[in-house]
Amino acid sequence: MIELTAKTKLLCVIGSPVSHSLSPSIQNRLIMDAGLNGEYAYAALKVESGDAGLFLKSMKRFGIAGCNVTMPLKAEVIPHLDEIDGEAKRYGAVNTVVNRAGALYGYNTDGTGFIDSLKLCGVDIDGHALILGAGRAATTAALALIKKGVSVCVCSRKPPDFQALEISVVPWGEVLEYAANTQLLVNATPLGMLGCPADFEDFGFVGALPKDAVVYDMIYAPKETGLLRCAKSRGLKTINGLPMLVCQAAASFCHFTGKTVENPKLTGILSEFEGEGI
Repeated sequence: MIELTAKTKLLCVIGSPVSHSLSPSIQNRLIMDAGLNGEYAYAALKVESGDAGLFLKSMKRFGIAGCNVTMPLKAEVIPHLDEIDGEAKRYGAVNTVVNRAGALYGYNTDGTGFIDSLKLCGVDIDGHALILGAGRAATTAALALIKKGVSVCVCSRKPPDFQALEISVVPWGEVLEYAANTQLLVNATPLGMLGCPADFEDFGFVGALPKDAVVYDMIYAPKETGLLRCAKSRGLKTINGLPMLVCQAAASFCHFTGKTVENPKLTGILSEFEGEGI
């Protein structure tokens, strides 16, 4: 159990909604495993769109040590920070803020978390990837893969909300053609997410994938989406969003505390949360 003292430094995740977030459970587990119980404690705080600046001022005023940032605040926090690193600038989004002596530093661990999660799951991609989506999650995955030398196409029914010369954008009508030559398919849309009223109209693109393709759904609630069930029925390797959540949390934890988390520890945490079911 997390201990609280007068000297405990507060960490948190901010966004809306956050009541479903697993970040407090994961981060507090990392805190205890690192022997930092009593030094840090992690909570979830609901912060609505438009209130990011107010919260960040409160971080400085009340000495909150750091926070993770989730939807819809990842871009909104940027103008209120004192400095952001290169990855955050590249993605146009911040998911980690650290308070150092009253100065706020912004980072993005989503790209690192995505790539590290592939490694954690034993996946080595060196061919083509197809990403479904047009938002910041799609941008993050695409740019992270391109940095590793992977050829990437992004496919969506609506125009993307990013502009990056490195990313090829293809219309939804051509998804089957591109799926046929894809080693990694990534769902970066909310379709299939718990609470989302919509899902994919059909999974024909899954049937077009090669037999050795990997299907990665960034969603972790539910643990198995319709997309993953369909891919699994074809015998394809599937990954949900939990490994990425754990890996990006570990990278954020390093920014917060200076402590690194080794893969065996991450594997144990991942197995524990997978076993609980979501």
